[in-house]
Amino acid sequence: MGHLFISYSKKDIAFARHLRQRLEAQGFAVSIDEQILDPGERWWREIEKSITAADAVIVVMSPNSAASDWVERELLYAERLRKPIFPVLLAGESWSRLANIQYADMTQDLEAEIPAFLTDALKRTVTPGDSPLPIRTTIPMPDRAPDRSRRLRLIATSTVLGTALFIALLLIAPSLNRPPALPTLTPTPVPTITPEGTPATPTPPPALPNLIVGRLRTSQRTLAPGQVFFLSISITNTGAAPSGAFSWTWDASLTEPVLLNSLSGTIDNIPPNGSKNISFPFSYGWWGSYNTQLVVDADSEIIESDERDNRRPFAVEISNLPFEIDFSVLPPDQLVEPPFTLVDESFNRWNLAFSLVSAPGGECPNARLTLQDLAGDIVLQINDDDPRCMSSGIRVDILRTNIDVTSISVDLIPRADGTARLLTYDARATNALPLAPPQTISVTTGEIVTLTSSTELTSPIRRFEVYADNGALRIAGMSLFRATS
Repeated sequence: MGHLFISYSKKDIAFARHLRQRLEAQGFAVSIDEQILDPGERWWREIEKSITAADAVIVVMSPNSAASDWVERELLYAERLRKPIFPVLLAGESWSRLANIQYADMTQDLEAEIPAFLTDALKRTVTPGDSPLPIRTTIPMPDRAPDRSRRLRLIATSTVLGTALFIALLLIAPSLNRPPALPTLTPTPVPTITPEGTPATPTPPPALPNLIVGRLRTSQRTLAPGQVFFLSISITNTGAAPSGAFSWTWDASLTEPVLLNSLSGTIDNIPPNGSKNISFPFSYGWWGSYNTQLVVDADSEIIESDERDNRRPFAVEISNLPFEIDFSVLPPDQLVEPPFTLVDESFNRWNLAFSLVSAPGGECPNARLTLQDLAGDIVLQINDDDPRCMSSGIRVDILRTNIDVTSISVDLIPRADGTARLLTYDARATNALPLAPPQTISVTTGEIVTLTSSTELTSPIRRFEVYADNGALRIAGMSLFRATS
């Protein structure tokens, strides 16, 4: 019949006994080490046997067990044997290394009941029985001294036997001409008796890999918003065994806006003392400092000698340079293959939303914003040649408001002679008032022209719109500028 093994810190022994009693009341056989002091190497063989024979392992999570080397060793051994692990939270926080396993909350300590889901899960894993395993307490040790009366009896017996032997020799010796040669006696080796279960030599721990994140750097020292850069990372195996295949993930931002699992990949193997370098492109769509993190063995495919160094934080600083958009790249690093039809989320990663503004009195139900190739340049334009759509505008909403955009510029390639205008707003509501009068300029067919916002704005820009009166718009690029103070 199978049983459960409980791994816990000896400082939590009262709770471990409580947990054992609750489990036994449910009919489970339980193996638990109740020795008061932390075990030494001579105990490890017994612990190995108990974990190997167990159907499942229960880990009591607490600050005490988190600091226990023996709990760590028991958990690593159970993971290596692919034993089902059931975490129980006694105090503190749950462990990140067991984050993919639902834990049982028993923080009420000795008043806590075992949650029903844990009991059900254990019954699917372990066969309940009526005879739990005996509790191991201490290794029997030999007596320090024999009983006094027993020692006196041994002395008396030895004295009588010695006297009898001496008298017999005196009686026999005169009848012998010479004494016979005494035979050479070879002493019989005395076997060394050790306590049951104690190995002559401790079993060495298994050889394991150990992955650590080494150097992290960007391809450019100064980064601008929207600029595609490469992040280069080295991963080293400092352990004594090959790593085997494992996955990695990169979180581009751990704070708002949170960008978890922005990039991921797999590595087939890293030999002992070997390294692998990986690099990948990325771009941020806003200014500021981003707290990033690389995680190796993200899916816990391998067992390591130390899994506490599988994460490495890394800060990426985006400078105050202008945010220049040329539409040749989609966030975060996708090259545009025209023709490409924009959707609402196309530029959300860059904190921008593009939409179509129909001209007054003209509805354009089939109009879409697309990216097209114009003599080698990628332009943003309206893909409907309906005359009602020719005077439609393009609206850009700024989704981030924690950093103020104080000025913008838009590069146009007109389709017809006429005028073009730029409006700026301090809110995204449809009834918002412009921050300044429209910036209107004359345009000539096919000649690039730049519209700029007023330099006397009293509020940050939250939205802007671009119109061309006599022809559909084609935007070749735009730039956003933030306050430098």
